[in-house]
Parts: sequence; structure tokens; C-alpha cells
Amino acid sequence: MKKVVLFLVFILISSCGGDVGGVNKRWAASGEFKTPESVKYDHARNVIYVSNINGSPTARDGNGFVSKLSIRGEVTVPRWITSLNAPKGMAIYEGKLYLADIDEVVEIDIKTGKIMQRYKASAAEFLNDVAADTAGNIYVSDSSSKVSAIYRLRGKDIEVWIKDDKIKNPNGLFIRNGTLFVGSSGDGTLKAVDLETSEISTVAQPGFGIDGLVVDGKGGFILSDWRGKTSGIDRKGELKLLIDTSEAGINSADIDYIAEMNLLLVPTFSDNRVMAYNLDQTGK
Repeated sequence: MKKVVLFLVFILISSCGGDVGGVNKRWAASGEFKTPESVKYDHARNVIYVSNINGSPTARDGNGFVSKLSIRGEVTVPRWITSLNAPKGMAIYEGKLYLADIDEVVEIDIKTGKIMQRYKASAAEFLNDVAADTAGNIYVSDSSSKVSAIYRLRGKDIEVWIKDDKIKNPNGLFIRNGTLFVGSSGDGTLKAVDLETSEISTVAQPGFGIDGLVVDGKGGFILSDWRGKTSGIDRKGELKLLIDTSEAGINSADIDYIAEMNLLLVPTFSDNRVMAYNLDQTGK
């Protein structure tokens, strides 16, 4: 049995800096992360998964891994899943963790911690974020300028599902009520794609490349810009800057939000930490 190791956890304080308003720091976890790109909360198991690139985002070097993190900021299993290349976004469906890894979608059995399958996406260059619908279809963005598409894994088959000039360099993905929301990082817009008709519409124009994309529990969204800004968009489409660490050179990659705990999780990429914040709940 692996020993639980406690790493740097700062309650309500941190050396990160850069808050703008509407958030309070809870903790900062570090010590074992190597280019953490994405965080994903597992509601069923009350654990946070952290994907670590550990090298170049495009290198097929086998250095990538996934860590387990508690909701208190304790790194419980530093290298839970290994033998990955440059793992990025993640999604969970029926006991499986699906992970984007350059040109593959990796299926992991959460109970055993074993890689079950690797699905090769034809012509893919930079698979980035992942989302699962209620039927178990897995959607994956390819953010490369050459491909600029969204793949779909249905059963054992993976193919390009959306490739359209309306969506440029898709990155962050989130599914809600039969709609796939897409951060179109090439033109700084938030798009909505109907899962039944594939119709594309524009939801908001935040004006920056959207990396992480989650709902805020109040009808709006929380978006991260990899350069270091995390913002909220309310149901009217109005943008509010929550966190800004860009001047400090601290990135904000693929975020997650645990609504029932009011806990926003931000992986800092080259800063090698995962930050946790409480949002201001005034008016909720």
C-alpha cells in the first residue's frame, strides 16, 4: 500500500498572488507535479486527478503521468497512472477515466488504475480537452491549427465529429443539457454545439483563448486563459475577471469547479502547483 504523502498545503494563504476579486485562496498543492495541465474531480470517489505532461506538450516520450490529490490538497498518489506521453484534459464516465494524449484517447479503469485501451485518432496532432455525454460518447478537441477539429469516440470507434470554420482551434469542452460548449481559442469565443443537430452558435466573446471551461452552478461559466487569467461569464454573457497571475508568469490551465464545495481548482502548468479557491457566493 502506498504511503500517503502530505505536500505543501497553505490554508487561506499562498505565495501565488494575483487575485483580482471574488475569490479566496484555500490551499496550494505542490511537490510532485511536473507540468500539471488538467484537473478533474471524481464525485463518486471524492478525489481529484491531475494530469502531468512532464516535458514537452507534443513529445511522445512516455514521461507523462496522472496524480491523485485529496480535496484538502494532499497528494495521495503522486504517480497513479504512468506510461503516458503528454496527458491533458480528462473526463469520467461509468468508472472509466478518458484522457487526451497528443493523438490518442486513453481509457483507464479507475478501480484498478490500469490502462484498458488507447484509441488512436487519425491525423490528430494536439488532442487537448475531453468531455463525456450521458450516453457515454467521448468528445475530444484538437487545438492544432492544422486539424482544428473535435473528435468523437463512440464505442470503440473514434473519428472527426466537427470540423468547421466557426470553431477555430477548439480547446476547453463542457457538456450540459444536450449541448457541447467549446472554447474556440483561435478567435476568443465561446461556442455551443447541439449534440443532436451539430448546429453551432456563439454564446459569448470573452476575447481570449479558452483553456479550461466549466459551469459555475448559477447558469454561467468559469473560463481560464492559459496565460494566467481565470474569469467568470454570467448568464447575460458579462465577463468578470476572478484571478490574474499573468504578470507573475503563472499559467492557469484546464480548471475544474466542485460546485457543492464551492472549490475552484487551477493547475498552474510550468509553476507545478494546483491552486484551490473559494468563489464569492454573494447573491447566489
